[in-house]
Amino acid sequence: MGDYEDDYKRLLDERDRKNRSHSFVREDEDFRNMNEEMGSDFAVSNPALHRESREDRHVERAEQTDTETGGYALGWVSLVFAIASWFIWPVLLGATAAVLGFIAYRQGARGLGGWSMAIGIVAVALNLLIVPFYYAIT
Repeated sequence: MGDYEDDYKRLLDERDRKNRSHSFVREDEDFRNMNEEMGSDFAVSNPALHRESREDRHVERAEQTDTETGGYALGWVSLVFAIASWFIWPVLLGATAAVLGFIAYRQGARGLGGWSMAIGIVAVALNLLIVPFYYAIT
């Protein structure tokens, strides 16, 4: 088997030497040992394969709108909980507002979620840290 491989390599080398004068490659670059096919890199893609119907795009947009609306609705709910935590049940409502605010933040309502987390955490911190010191002093 080794003879066939050597003969084949010799044939390729002879062909390369004959075609070297017609090559577009500069003499200082040696691309003779590159045996990779690059046809797929330069081929034009088939647009029929990547065709997307209008109904699919409409459904995707509707799903994105539902996701964004769900995030903002949850953001408003968590903001109401955060504000209510300043007046009643600070630990329970503040922790709930922080968790719901984080979920709203992850769903796209960044401003509402951030404010809800901050207000809720501050309400919990004030109730757990500062209020006991106030009662201890008085």
